[in-house]
Amino acid sequence: MKRLAVIFILFVAMSGYCNLQAGGKTTDNRFVGTWWGSEKDEQVKGVLVKWVQERFSDGKLITHFTFVYEDGSEETSVEKGKWWVQDGLFFEQTEGTLKSDVYSYEIVDPDHIIFRAKKLSVAFENKNYQFVDTRVINDSIQTQSGQSAPHF
Repeated sequence: MKRLAVIFILFVAMSGYCNLQAGGKTTDNRFVGTWWGSEKDEQVKGVLVKWVQERFSDGKLITHFTFVYEDGSEETSVEKGKWWVQDGLFFEQTEGTLKSDVYSYEIVDPDHIIFRAKKLSVAFENKNYQFVDTRVINDSIQTQSGQSAPHF
């Protein structure tokens, strides 16, 4: 009975992996981990957007957003979804949506990735939207200059 359970678990795990691989979709370990970033006026004019995103090797992701408005008020939200790379592009799809966001990317070093929007599921203020994700190291969010990032 134990052997049958082990075989079933392996089958389920491989099915999920193969499903992600179908159509050239794959994960890339260089993207796996916890990442942070921020931008202002790129998605919505007058709004500072900060995020921490966890990307897992199975293609799942969780993003924690903080929106800071010009009057100083803040809102937070959490999105879950999936990510993959295909044909040299990075794809991200939020649960409950049919469309993916598509980005070209440049891996600057193991701790910094530049993303440039190719196709977005919603309209942003900046049609040439781009951002930098910085890896969270040892639970410490650091800016490129070594200073602590704004509170998330």
